[in-house]
Amino acid sequence: MDNGNTCALNVQVQALTILIFILLSIAAACDDNSTNHHPQNSTTQSYVNYIKNACRSTTYPSICYKSLYPYALKIEADPLKLCNTSLSLALKAAYRASTTISKLLENNNLAHTTELVVEDCIDNLKESIGELRDSLVAMQHLDSDREFQMSNIKTWVSAAITDDQTCSDGFDGFDNVMDVNVRDKIRKNVFKVGKMTSNALYFINNLTY
Repeated sequence: MDNGNTCALNVQVQALTILIFILLSIAAACDDNSTNHHPQNSTTQSYVNYIKNACRSTTYPSICYKSLYPYALKIEADPLKLCNTSLSLALKAAYRASTTISKLLENNNLAHTTELVVEDCIDNLKESIGELRDSLVAMQHLDSDREFQMSNIKTWVSAAITDDQTCSDGFDGFDNVMDVNVRDKIRKNVFKVGKMTSNALYFINNLTY
């Protein structure tokens, strides 16, 4: 074999060697990534399963799982974090409901009597918001006197549920007076707050402290 052919063969061998090295490096990197990702996926799934199992026993399991699922990594299968997150989401829902109903009051030409009922509903929601906010603050600052604090929290959250129910009940008997679409939209928002608050109370009642 002449020198030209030998050089060409050597170049091909070297190129092939480099290519094999690169492919092996990529494969090794993929294996490392796969190894590193599996524990994370497994942990994430365990957190999701925790929420799923916790929500099964609530009064409203569907909305419970749907609302809490995105926060699985934040909750980390921790009962206290579950309570705090549930309360926080109920509070956000109450704020949204209050804003939505206030806009409905402004943008619809309601009869005077109906306006008063809607205003009462908004006042009830504001009470609910205050009670949920106080509960959330207390939950985030538990100290040695937990039994007393938890008793207050349960009272506030229960009162928030009552306020939501009072708001909804205020529309009974207004079927022929109030726009049914407006009424149903208000009730839909308030019911959602009540359901999320009820679920939060369930977790709080079952918290070991």
